[in-house]
Amino acid sequence: MEYNLKSLLYSMLAVGLFSAMGCSKSSEIGLSLVEQEQSDILYTDTSTIILTTQVADRVETSNRTIMVCGSYSDTEWGESVASAYMNFRINNTGAVFPNCVFDSLVLSLAYQDFGHYGEITSNKPATVTQNWEIARVVENIEEGTVYYSDKTFMTDGNLLKSNFQFRPNDTANVVVGGVTLSPHLRIRLDDQAGLDLGALFLDPSSTGIDIYESNTKFKDWFKGIQIRPSSSNPTDASIIRFKSKDDLTKLTLHYTDTSNGGSVAKTFDFLTNEDAEVVSSFGHTHPVDLTDNLTTDTVVYVQGLDGLHTKIAFPFVHTLGNVIINKAELVIPVADTGTNDFPEPIQLLAKIKSLGGDLVAIDDVITSINRAQSYFLFGGVFEDTGNRNFVYRMYISEEMQALVNGITFEPAIYITLPSALDPNRVELRNEKGINRAKLYLTYTKIQ
Repeated sequence: MEYNLKSLLYSMLAVGLFSAMGCSKSSEIGLSLVEQEQSDILYTDTSTIILTTQVADRVETSNRTIMVCGSYSDTEWGESVASAYMNFRINNTGAVFPNCVFDSLVLSLAYQDFGHYGEITSNKPATVTQNWEIARVVENIEEGTVYYSDKTFMTDGNLLKSNFQFRPNDTANVVVGGVTLSPHLRIRLDDQAGLDLGALFLDPSSTGIDIYESNTKFKDWFKGIQIRPSSSNPTDASIIRFKSKDDLTKLTLHYTDTSNGGSVAKTFDFLTNEDAEVVSSFGHTHPVDLTDNLTTDTVVYVQGLDGLHTKIAFPFVHTLGNVIINKAELVIPVADTGTNDFPEPIQLLAKIKSLGGDLVAIDDVITSINRAQSYFLFGGVFEDTGNRNFVYRMYISEEMQALVNGITFEPAIYITLPSALDPNRVELRNEKGINRAKLYLTYTKIQ
């Protein structure tokens, strides 16, 4: 329906709505509204929108400060599996280890303090035992190269660690050598390939390469590792996030120095915080009915880790003609609020496709970040409207103006998670049914 709003002008000016919405023609709006009759301000809540579920395109995951590993599976969403590739740098050049005996090789991974998904969300420690393995990478992870979420690197068939079982706990400090450290996961690489690697770190003479001469030589020889759910038991009910550039994320060589008849325990760290690369890789196996977009469907899906996006098309918005969008409010009801283990995301974003085909944040998101240093002005937050009804409310005035003007790649936006490494998911209502997604438009016709 469309209305003439005779009293809307003064109330909008009073609350400063135009500056908050950041319209793309903001310099023109104030003048046009003052000069025009109030009857020229129109409102509609019947604009056609079409929501569909789309398989997400791959995104860049290289060299981020967060990496993910784990898996989950259920009958509705299918299976999701994530793994991480990483290499290391030496902490100083010219290292030598005369009169030393190898003890162990330990991989440490600093837990991120938020953003995990699955059973670990509600239980600390988790009650479901994880089963992971560590493989040696035999393909270069090139510095400065952009890698995407579908990238895989070749690995050696002899695992550095197989069947590593643990129950994750991102809240428990860890005591190492009498020192209390922040929560992190420790994995001893004690399969034969791991023991052999540790011995070569201590005495690399048999390699014929001075691996400690430079980071370049070291990474050419030791190309890194893959951390992944075990191939024999891949579904462990949690996706876990780690800090890839944290001081606690490292590979540590433990050895004993026997110089001068002594026996002194020492360590040498291979670090990830500088001159080292990390790439997260993930994939999904979805049931067909999540993406078939039947005419009878009343729900759509959003899933992180590049699983699923919701596309919202505005096929007739150009028919508004020569208008200024004063306010565009998109309200998307939540169809299923999830469970304690798999809660809905607290934030969704709206993106558009660039001319190159990549998804980028809409202007309203950028304006909100620039003006409020947050998503506050844009919205997109999980909102309780009462009686156990929940919605995501987004203010998209700038993007709607661009759509009306016909200057976008396509007349559509995409609803996603803020980061490609966010593993959350949510089921939303589409434009059909009583409790449906709607676009509320306030606009001014101009000559």
